[in-house]
Amino acid sequence: MVSRFSVITFGCWLNKADSDIMISRLKALGWEYVEDIDLADVIIVNTCAVREEAERNELKLLGKLGKEYPNKKVVVAGCLTRVRPATIKDAAPNAILVTSHGVESIDKVINGNLDMYVFDDRPMTYLPTYYPELHGHRYVVPIQVGCLGNCSFCVTKIGRMGFGRVRSYGKDDIIRAVRDAVSRGAREIYLTGQEISAYGHDRGYDLVDLLEELLRSVEGRYMVRLGMMEPLELSKIIDRLIDVVKGDWRVYRFFHIPVQSGSDRVLMLMRRKYSVGLFRDIVRKTRTAIPDATIATDIIVGFPGETDEDFWASVKLIEELGIDKVNLARYSRRPFTEAAYMEQVPEQVKKERSKIATEVFSRVAFERNRLFIGRELWGIVSEIDFKGENYVVRSYNYKPIAVRKAYIGAFVKVRITDATPQRLFGELLEGEELGAKYRVDFRLSEGLDLVS
Repeated sequence: MVSRFSVITFGCWLNKADSDIMISRLKALGWEYVEDIDLADVIIVNTCAVREEAERNELKLLGKLGKEYPNKKVVVAGCLTRVRPATIKDAAPNAILVTSHGVESIDKVINGNLDMYVFDDRPMTYLPTYYPELHGHRYVVPIQVGCLGNCSFCVTKIGRMGFGRVRSYGKDDIIRAVRDAVSRGAREIYLTGQEISAYGHDRGYDLVDLLEELLRSVEGRYMVRLGMMEPLELSKIIDRLIDVVKGDWRVYRFFHIPVQSGSDRVLMLMRRKYSVGLFRDIVRKTRTAIPDATIATDIIVGFPGETDEDFWASVKLIEELGIDKVNLARYSRRPFTEAAYMEQVPEQVKKERSKIATEVFSRVAFERNRLFIGRELWGIVSEIDFKGENYVVRSYNYKPIAVRKAYIGAFVKVRITDATPQRLFGELLEGEELGAKYRVDFRLSEGLDLVS
């Protein structure tokens, strides 16, 4: 009888990639993947430890699984297994724990007889297989783990890898995996990791080298989305990266660059290895070269020691640079971090600052988005929105555009009719019927146009 398993994933795109590795590994060994946990013999929960709220939700789920499915095997993976192993065991006494670096050995974990499996390093040999029936047209590929920083608030360096350590997958392995995915129908390739701007630091090459070789070696119609890039490491490759993004339509004009604070004083408390000025220079350089590039960043409000002046410096920075998307988070105290022992900002102050920042950042995002009203943009139909009412097109600069009818995975041209802070709305002008041949012309002044 074939064993069945299900995977529940919390957290970032790297966690999603790790879940895909576990799915790939088990399917290759003859296991059957099922989405309905009622049908599963083994339930794998891939956890996140970045914020306290995520931890609460994960522990609540684990407690529920233990009560409702006492005869099923529950495996807990991900960052929380290193950060809170005892707490996990309190919530789910019979669960088997495996640390993040053990995803490639998930079969040994399930078939073993230990309560916890600790892997201190990652083999970097097994990349996820692309399964169209599970992933649609999107392939998420991890290219590295680890971080060159040692931020005072970060618990991921404990849950995964940090403190100046980076491990990168080889270029040939990544390119081989992407080529296979594209040949089987993948249209969006997500390059993800803890800090992809540090890719290759341990191998003698860098992210741009990988991207250039991938685009040169893998033929086909697909889009590459770059994951989060830290300002300091990005600054070393930004000129070459801009040239690649400008020169090849297959790379989304999207840059996720987390600044965390607009105050140099707070950045110092955070132990971030860059200044606000460096972040500003990167954004301005990118916008000068690619005016319609989408810039996303992360901001933490209420970090220990943050004053009103520091907070307003963050708000003004976003306004000044016209950042398209801000991932805003209230500071969350995490165990084993330096910031947890600093003098904390009162919760009420954090709430007030978060409310103000949300309003300002929404206004800035709306001002950016409404610039596209009336324009014709091309992109790829990425998904159906969470309400199930619209299809979401990701434009060439990764703007989400809601349209009424389209084919998932198809390249389309859309006229933008309206905008909100979160998305654009458009009407379909041209749509690719799957299997049809299209060519894409590059017109710098107008963006990219789809031509049949």
